[in-house]
Amino acid sequence: MRPRVHVLVCVHARRSDDPLRSGCGEGGPAVFEAMKRETAGVASRVWVTATGCLGHCPGRGCAVAIHPHNEHLVEVIAEDVPAVLAQALGAR
Repeated sequence: MRPRVHVLVCVHARRSDDPLRSGCGEGGPAVFEAMKRETAGVASRVWVTATGCLGHCPGRGCAVAIHPHNEHLVEVIAEDVPAVLAQALGAR
């Protein structure tokens, strides 16, 4: 079974005194849960994986990578999930 799209959601949390702020630790878990809920009926086409750092540390939300499209999004919040998935599945 091979997915059409693989979405990687950063949930990496940093220390509170880190100059890069919390990283994706604050917003990432909510985005991951929203992605899992939105993709529950299409799990064979879309895989969603929680990851460590993806190399982008947004001021809010989290970083998301979409493969095989090689798209990297930053500042993704849970409310963005339907649009992100629609773009990932429909744009290609």
